[in-house]
Amino acid sequence: MTNMLTIILSFAVIAAFIIGGGGVWIMLKRPGERKKGLLMVGVAVVTLVNVWLLAAPIP
Repeated sequence: MTNMLTIILSFAVIAAFIIGGGGVWIMLKRPGERKKGLLMVGVAVVTLVNVWLLAAPIP
């Protein structure tokens, strides 16, 4: 992998954890906005899966 791609994927993982944590916080602290929190957690999961697929070695 190139150096630039590694940096971008690292930022994506950090952002996914921040978004996921914020989504969990919204689900727990704001009962009226659970759907928004769930969507944020979903975005974090999709981002992590995309990073995992991009970082996987080619068979």
